[in-house]
Amino acid sequence: MADDPRVAALIASAQRIGADPLDYATVMSYETGGTLDPSTRGGAGNRHIGLIQFGPAEQRAYGASQDQTFEQQLGAVERYLVDRGFKPGMGRLDLYSTINAGSPGRYGASDAGNGGAPGSVADKVRDQMGAHEQKASAFLGGSFTPRMPAEAGGTAGAGAFGLSGPVSAGAASSVTPAAGATMQAPAEAERGPDVAAILKALTSTGAATAAAAPQAAAPAPMPLQPVQRRAQPFDAAAYLASLQRTART
Repeated sequence: MADDPRVAALIASAQRIGADPLDYATVMSYETGGTLDPSTRGGAGNRHIGLIQFGPAEQRAYGASQDQTFEQQLGAVERYLVDRGFKPGMGRLDLYSTINAGSPGRYGASDAGNGGAPGSVADKVRDQMGAHEQKASAFLGGSFTPRMPAEAGGTAGAGAFGLSGPVSAGAASSVTPAAGATMQAPAEAERGPDVAAILKALTSTGAATAAAAPQAAAPAPMPLQPVQRRAQPFDAAAYLASLQRTART
């Protein structure tokens, strides 16, 4: 459909609001039952019309009519999405939440009570849009490559979409590694004290200190001085007296 003027119009419209053209075409295909017909009617009492199934109040507020061409109705689609809070870079989940539930972020909302298909916003994006993505890809003239919707509120490819709904960036970071993956060593700040390293450092420090300290000189031995005996003068009188005492006894 490279020559289809609707393709260029849809891409230009998606660029003006900051949406992915494939997401944009996919949700329109889903809302129109795969026809991309701006006159499509549906919902409770067939009161909803067009590319994103405008309700009666929205038709009046944003100027949507089933008599418009595809290109003309894109203007009403843009006005609705911007007014309801869709921001450039938001992914398919928020794009469809804005269309189906009136604003981004309402992933658990459901319009089943108003004649919509069963399931929440998240259910429909995850489970019911596969065939419409293929139709959208063919409409845009590209080859179909399955992609998961971007994380709510983030830029395309910034998040993930799991089997039970959107997965936050914080949750994605704690996923168990696949088989064969190598776990990274913990950061230094997360490790406990390395006792072996501390002991080694203390030991080496003590040895280095001991080696660096000068050896203390051993005290010199005290010289042995000979006992000086003083010679006593010989007392002859005393000696003779002692002899006489001995003789008398």
